Amino acid sequence: MGELSWKGVLDRREDDADRRRTIVSIAYRHQDAINEWLGYGAKAWRQALQPLTPEQRRLFVDTLLAYERAVSG
Repeated sequence: MGELSWKGVLDRREDDADRRRTIVSIAYRHQDAINEWLGYGAKAWRQALQPLTPEQRRLFVDTLLAYERAVSG
């Protein structure tokens, strides 16, 4: 379990449909603060990616991941 779970920012629970999975979510009491902090960026990403097809979105994400690997490595 990570630091964000220990501090109560994240909730973790077993998936009732598949006990091998753990569902992680933002704790209810922290959702407003997290949305305020990250919400504008998430909304902008949704608007930017919405017109793309699923294949185009996948290419975009794969390109960002390749870039991240290149600058990290």
